[in-house]
Amino acid sequence: MTPIKFKKTIALVDDHFLFRKGIKALLQEYKHIDVLFEAENGKELIEKLKVRQPDVILLDIEMPEMNGMEATEIVREKYPHVKIIILTSYYEQELAFKLMEKGVNAFLSKNTKTEEIIKAINSVISEGYYFDYEVSVALAKGLSVTRKIIPDKNAPKLSKRELEVVKLICNQHTNREIATIMCLSPRTIDTYRESIFQKTGAKNSVGVALFAFTHRLI
Repeated sequence: MTPIKFKKTIALVDDHFLFRKGIKALLQEYKHIDVLFEAENGKELIEKLKVRQPDVILLDIEMPEMNGMEATEIVREKYPHVKIIILTSYYEQELAFKLMEKGVNAFLSKNTKTEEIIKAINSVISEGYYFDYEVSVALAKGLSVTRKIIPDKNAPKLSKRELEVVKLICNQHTNREIATIMCLSPRTIDTYRESIFQKTGAKNSVGVALFAFTHRLI
């Protein structure tokens, strides 16, 4: 990942005052992070976004007046360039799926260490998304190869064979298993995988699965 040299602005959105202040204090220890503003719910966030937009929003889900799900929909519609990291106590697979479909860039538990939050901030800015190990595995397991392929128009173009390999990767098949299923040599599958990694920017199979889901390739 390319080092981030310039300060990145963050908005903290959570209805718990002490939690916001704690996160803010921790983030301010990092020189490349600047907390632009705080908000106690989605409604206040949307009002403040009219004046200033941060690079990344750290957003809670359960909040009064306007929750994180509703706020995400508005942010995605009006400020698509702003990255959204969900930081929540409700750490569930189904919820992660729903929020990914709405366009969040990362999904973290409030128990996440500060270093992991910083890693997520850097990643969503440079790569467009970040999911920690637990969510990555859950999402990879949850992807279904039976879903109809409706590619995102902005996703890199993959060949028909590459899409087949992506589907099998998402179903957690090894290279050798994929080769057997597709009646191809393992070397040929290696070539397809390298091409997929290059086109998607993924560094491993979980990265491919996440890319496939976020771009609706499967």
